[in-house]
Amino acid sequence: MIKQIKNNLKYWLVVLVLLLADLLALFISLVLSFNNNEIVFNLKLIFLINFLILILIFYANGRYKADPTISRFKEIQSIFRITLSYTIVLIIFNEIFPKIFFIESSMLLTIWFYLVVGLTINRLLIRRIQKSLLAKGFGKKNTLVIGTGEKAINIAKHLLSFSNSHNLLGFINSSEKDSFELSKIKLPILGNVNNITEIIEEYNANEIVIALEKTNHSLLLDILTKANGSSISLRIIPDMYEVISGLAKTEELYGLPLVDINTEILSVQQKFAKRIIDIIFSFIILLGFSPLWILVSLIIKIESKGPILYRQKRVGQNGRIFIINKFRSMKDEAENTTGPVWAIEEDPRITKFGKILRKYRIDEIPQFINVLFGDMSVVGPRPERPFFVKKLIKEFPFYYRRHKIRPGITGWAQIKQSYDSSLSDVKEKLKYDFFYIENMSLSLDLQIMIRTFIVMISAKGH
Repeated sequence: MIKQIKNNLKYWLVVLVLLLADLLALFISLVLSFNNNEIVFNLKLIFLINFLILILIFYANGRYKADPTISRFKEIQSIFRITLSYTIVLIIFNEIFPKIFFIESSMLLTIWFYLVVGLTINRLLIRRIQKSLLAKGFGKKNTLVIGTGEKAINIAKHLLSFSNSHNLLGFINSSEKDSFELSKIKLPILGNVNNITEIIEEYNANEIVIALEKTNHSLLLDILTKANGSSISLRIIPDMYEVISGLAKTEELYGLPLVDINTEILSVQQKFAKRIIDIIFSFIILLGFSPLWILVSLIIKIESKGPILYRQKRVGQNGRIFIINKFRSMKDEAENTTGPVWAIEEDPRITKFGKILRKYRIDEIPQFINVLFGDMSVVGPRPERPFFVKKLIKEFPFYYRRHKIRPGITGWAQIKQSYDSSLSDVKEKLKYDFFYIENMSLSLDLQIMIRTFIVMISAKGH
């Protein structure tokens, strides 16, 4: 926990420095573009608003990463592309509404030119300072190598030549045959994969490179499972066949083609963008259609005794328990005699109005309250009850990965399959959930929301 807090503080410190440098670049670009300082003063509010929008776009595109080893060429190229695209949008807007900026569109291009130059200079300087600090030992990554065979030894030798950027701690035994060259490298075997969690914690490791002699899928899954919850980067040395066939998406690090396993699933930028969309969408649904929800509440109260909202414990992100809210569609105290059970076709516990609510998925609407509180997202794997989670983790050991992100009101599994009624249904839905988790994007979320709306208006719920 302390390690994670320190890492977050370092990250936000770098982000703050980059933000201040970008703000300075904007100020200088305005001063250089205008001879009349009074015009700059009159335009400062408009340009600051646009600058904030641009900063959000930068953030969403990963342009505020704290890692000093990222490609400076790609970073500058991305800044150039984003700022040019945004400037073109502003020019088009300026031509349609010329009274907003009160300046020629050619002046916007001048501002863009100076801004790009300023952003490029500040990025190169800041990254250079970061690299200088890295060379002095500030921000070095503590690295572990899993494996003790010939491949692991070769990787260790290569990594030792990049000692300016990381500190190679030693090896983790994977029960493979030790290399005869192991004794020549003065690095210890710190333990085996069974106690990988303790090793990560004890040595404050930031990065693991998996270098197995042969691809062992069950061992890889075991390593992933044991490293779950640790704030650490996992990278795999791919087989040459996987590289040349394109089966493995590699990136060059320390001069090596490595497969980066994203244990965090979402970057800080993606989490931020997704959260903003969740909040905006929830306000629109809850406030924009509030008269309809009041009417639904009255009908529920009139039709059957019991509360309007049905509240139930569910397992959320990182296994945290929260209370979910739904419009009550079943008779009050429906599970008093049966205990927790999955819903079935033509469930006798469902009220007449409850059937309508379920057909159009209206019973799910109060969950937007959970979205506002941060318990859920609009799109994600559906949250399950603790009773069933205990059973499902025993049945499917990799089930925990669903809890790496916020659960959702709707998801890829929900538009592909109906409600769970058995373990076989859950197993099928897990495939869809894992597909969503590994392919998360704003465009996929939009696609799911549109398809959910189609399901709602076609009354295909049950």
